[in-house]
Amino acid sequence: MRPKFAAAAMFLAFAVTTSGVFALSDAEYKVLLKTSPAYRQAEADLAFVWQQAMQSLKRHEGMAWRELRDDQRDWLASGRDACAQAYLQQGQDKAQAYTQATRDRIAYLKRFVD
Repeated sequence: MRPKFAAAAMFLAFAVTTSGVFALSDAEYKVLLKTSPAYRQAEADLAFVWQQAMQSLKRHEGMAWRELRDDQRDWLASGRDACAQAYLQQGQDKAQAYTQATRDRIAYLKRFVD
């Protein structure tokens, strides 16, 4: 496994085990990673930007990183699925919908990177 994909997998494993409910099943997640290069890249990019955002907040904002961490857990638990559902309703397939939902989250997290 390449380092950036390993980081994404570790991030997701942490998030899943700490967030409780995760509507995208583990099996579905693995299929998306195997079959969609765009989704695989979005997950790697998410892990990278997440680390940048957390480091930035820890350095400059004190306790604000905990709020972002909790927000990320909520997003993984239900926000990603809600966002993806909106894209599915627009006619995107599952890989496209989850890729776009992940890209949307990346854009959001980049606001916290200095």
